[in-house]
Amino acid sequence: MNNAQKHALPTICTLDDACCGCGACSATCPKRCIELDADAAGFKYPVVDIDTCVRCGRCDSVCPALNREKRVDPLRAFWAKSKNEDELKRSSSGGVFALLARAVLADGGVVAGAAWGEGCRTLRHIVIDDVANLDSIMRSKYVQSSVESDVYEALHEALRSSKPALFVGTACQVAGMRRFLGDLAMSDLFLSVDVICHGAPSPALWHRWLDFCERNEEMEISDVNFRSKITGWSSFSVLYKYKTEKEDTSNFSANLFTEDWYMRAFLSNASLRPACFQCPAKLSCGSDATLGDFWGIQSAHPEVSAEDGVSVVLANTSKGIAALEFIMPHLDYGESSLEKVLPGNSPLEQPVTPFKERDVFIAAVVEGTSVSEMMSRYDFKPRFVERVRGKLGSVKRAMKEKLVGQP
Repeated sequence: MNNAQKHALPTICTLDDACCGCGACSATCPKRCIELDADAAGFKYPVVDIDTCVRCGRCDSVCPALNREKRVDPLRAFWAKSKNEDELKRSSSGGVFALLARAVLADGGVVAGAAWGEGCRTLRHIVIDDVANLDSIMRSKYVQSSVESDVYEALHEALRSSKPALFVGTACQVAGMRRFLGDLAMSDLFLSVDVICHGAPSPALWHRWLDFCERNEEMEISDVNFRSKITGWSSFSVLYKYKTEKEDTSNFSANLFTEDWYMRAFLSNASLRPACFQCPAKLSCGSDATLGDFWGIQSAHPEVSAEDGVSVVLANTSKGIAALEFIMPHLDYGESSLEKVLPGNSPLEQPVTPFKERDVFIAAVVEGTSVSEMMSRYDFKPRFVERVRGKLGSVKRAMKEKLVGQP
């Protein structure tokens, strides 16, 4: 591409590492000339058909990286957990998202969230309108989700048809969706929820890791729960569900999160997308509410029992306050503050620091280095253990010898 062609392209094409991959540019393009293509690490970036592009500027106008908003501190902060014990145990933290989603669905609305596909090889946002499908978009999934144009369009159509709509995603995804919706994002019918985000790991590494696990177990993976509470909430496990020859049975294997190599790479900031180290949307995505784990609640609120999980709940707008107040009869909750939340949740307001050999690590992923070799090169334990101690306190080391039932 010569200089004249490069100059003619929309600014989104020059973002390089600043692009967060939210997909809003592709969704808003009136000529459908923007595709999101994955690089060798699996991260998606916009590619524009220059012959079809009419230089309308809509793609640049919705891009979170090009339109950074001012920081907005929450109006109110809470700790909260669902009174429904089953849903609390199935959730990653306190079960608040499930309650918000149920309220929207009960009102005839739609909810968009991230769901596994292709044997957990892909993660993409889907739109549901039935509570029977809610479980598929629950729980944290530590891979970057793809938000395709059909999701943007489905929420736009729902709101235009006077249906309630809830979108949950990372801060950059929420920022992209809100800019795509424009004035509709301000409607009382639309509720946007961002999750406290550590960063988005390499999808290519995730594929490689699943292949490695399947070869070791000699079975195909059918589901992954990154936040199983079989060993507790603060000492959670990564639970892998495998297909068996009998359709009505499944095998499980679990790694305490401190022992799961993929999680250690993720939490050591080695596998993250470049944009995560300069996130454009921390406390500025415009979401109505922010949800996450209340790490450090034992110090911030020692009176609260946190055995089965507790959520940080930040109400950022009057809509957010109204939505949370509506579900409060189904919650155990209490007032908190941003000052009490931040010590255990620093990624809420500032990007994480890259692993010192992050570029070399990603290069190994791109080159196709085997997981076994990468595990021998990169253990992550010294720094990882230090991070865990600082964030969570002491961590249980014992695993249950036998897993019974589903996560």
